[in-house]
Amino acid sequence: MGDIKHRVGLIGWPADHSVSPAMQNAAFKDLGLADWEYDLLPTPPNELEVRVKNLHERGYVGANVTVPHKQKIMPFLGSIALSARGANAVNTLIWEEHHFVGHNTDVFGIRADLESNGVDLKNLRALVLGAGGAAHAAVLAMTNAGAQVTIINRHSQRAWDLYRNVKRGVTSKFNVAVHERSALGKIVSQVDLIMNCTSAGMWPHYVQESPWPDEVPFPSGIIAYDMVYRPTVTRFMRQAADAGSRAIGGLGMLVQQGAAAFHLWTGKEPNTEVMLNAAKNYLEEAKD
Repeated sequence: MGDIKHRVGLIGWPADHSVSPAMQNAAFKDLGLADWEYDLLPTPPNELEVRVKNLHERGYVGANVTVPHKQKIMPFLGSIALSARGANAVNTLIWEEHHFVGHNTDVFGIRADLESNGVDLKNLRALVLGAGGAAHAAVLAMTNAGAQVTIINRHSQRAWDLYRNVKRGVTSKFNVAVHERSALGKIVSQVDLIMNCTSAGMWPHYVQESPWPDEVPFPSGIIAYDMVYRPTVTRFMRQAADAGSRAIGGLGMLVQQGAAAFHLWTGKEPNTEVMLNAAKNYLEEAKD
């Protein structure tokens, strides 16, 4: 315990079922970084400011940030990197000089995992379901790669807020539209990829849910990408597969964003296969 010089952790509420410690600690071990350790930092919303204020003096040089804090943590940081400003969400902290800087590695993670699955994003017609921090990162990642993105959310005002926020961070042609949820049936015939950026389907509380309404037939021959990684096969993914579409889960994206965070903290490139295998082993062992 006394040999740990560099601590990183996960700030979230709840945080106790995360795959990240197993994944990151496996990467530290693989590279022989014996003085690095990743742990959990369960933080209720009313304690978030104090958590950030005390983090460095407790020996932490960085952290990941997960729900529900990705946006709420931003006012408590010393500065916000461009990646996080564009996504309007922070998922990674790194200590620089005298304060924590907020980054967003989800943007990199989404693009890297889509491309590793053979998805060509240039001119891809993508439909994003949701308007929270994950959706911000997804829209930014895909738009910067040349995709045409449509956003649908239960609350259209949040979708328009996402539109305005992301527009500031886009470095290429801005090709984003917002539609009401009632237009889903008409839009679905014009997309190549549907991405779930909501918590629907997430273990343990929302496993039976899907962001895709039963009354709208799921299209065939497209790609369904679910940012939920636990369970590894969600109801949304089953709907896609049953309709003859290709379904991709969010575990690869989790690994890619985690690898980008690892690099920010250590300056080293982790072995993503080691991280993926550690994540899979954790999920297998955690099955009820």
